[in-house]
Amino acid sequence: MNIEVEIKLKIENWQEIRKKVSSLGKLVRSIKQIDEYYIPIHRDFFAQKPKTIEWMRVRKEPERTVFGYYRAIDHEGDKDGWIDEEYETEISNPEDFKKILGFLDFKKVITINKEREYWDCGDIEISLDKIKELGNFIEVEAKKNFKNNDEARQACRDFFGKLGIKDIKKLQTTKGYANMMLDKKLSA
Repeated sequence: MNIEVEIKLKIENWQEIRKKVSSLGKLVRSIKQIDEYYIPIHRDFFAQKPKTIEWMRVRKEPERTVFGYYRAIDHEGDKDGWIDEEYETEISNPEDFKKILGFLDFKKVITINKEREYWDCGDIEISLDKIKELGNFIEVEAKKNFKNNDEARQACRDFFGKLGIKDIKKLQTTKGYANMMLDKKLSA
């Protein structure tokens, strides 16, 4: 199990942010990802309110496919309240795996097409994302072992300060790309 502490913002000025990130770290890789989100037929993860607290994803990358189950947990003592617990495993035969999901009454509900750049900025990993139909985003994730989640989250906020982004609370999105896409499709 991995615990993830990250902050995600929608950005309009992708090239400007990329230039600033490049001055603070190094590009690790650029990749295209296709994320397919599944739900069990008897329980709609995305209907959970006020926040989706669990989700399943099959992520296809050029060199591998990864299945993941994720769950947001209410973390007592964490002033922002929620952290993500992640379980992931590589799939050697994605097509058979998707058939198995179908046999077990899981259905695909949304697909996200993404171009992502991973940047190493020391204790922080940056993902610069271009999401088809949604726009551009930056995710700042704490990668080292911080004393606690509050310290990790503060390191993420400090990194945004280095980028000249001040009003993080106003710009931050706590929704995942799947939720954003579902909201967009429902409002269309």
